[in-house]
Amino acid sequence: MFLAGTFELSIDSKNRLSVPFAIRRKLNDDRDGHALYVVPGRRPNTLALYPEKHYERLRVDLPADDALSEETFAYRQFEASQSALLDPDGQGRVLIPERLLKRAGIGKEVALIAVRDHLELWNRADFEAFETEMWNGYPQKRTQAVEEMKSLVEKERAANAEKPV
Repeated sequence: MFLAGTFELSIDSKNRLSVPFAIRRKLNDDRDGHALYVVPGRRPNTLALYPEKHYERLRVDLPADDALSEETFAYRQFEASQSALLDPDGQGRVLIPERLLKRAGIGKEVALIAVRDHLELWNRADFEAFETEMWNGYPQKRTQAVEEMKSLVEKERAANAEKPV
């Protein structure tokens, strides 16, 4: 699954977000599940939405709770408590919990952006500011990012080559 694009949307008075058809058609119930998990985003004031089965696969191989430091366990507790499984209705709308919207500071006018394996929900004005910032100096930022990603891929390949079969 590969997700891309930006969608300017509104959250309705019941806190429902309509997931665009362009995104829904990329998701496969057998591979990805029917629902989406919403969790606090990597960036402040955002929420991340992951296809149900994909998110569960990301979390299944994490260490057991007893192996974690108190700080890491507290983070795990926080992340799980601030997450919700969103089951879309017949029109592809998901109900975003009010408490998550408030905590993230997300209003009614939003940008839903696709970021490879997940979606991010932003205040529209915040995303527009981010977009403007990224366009300024885009060629240099792209070059730096591509170099970093190449380096990480090379390190991962080298680490995998060293693993016994």
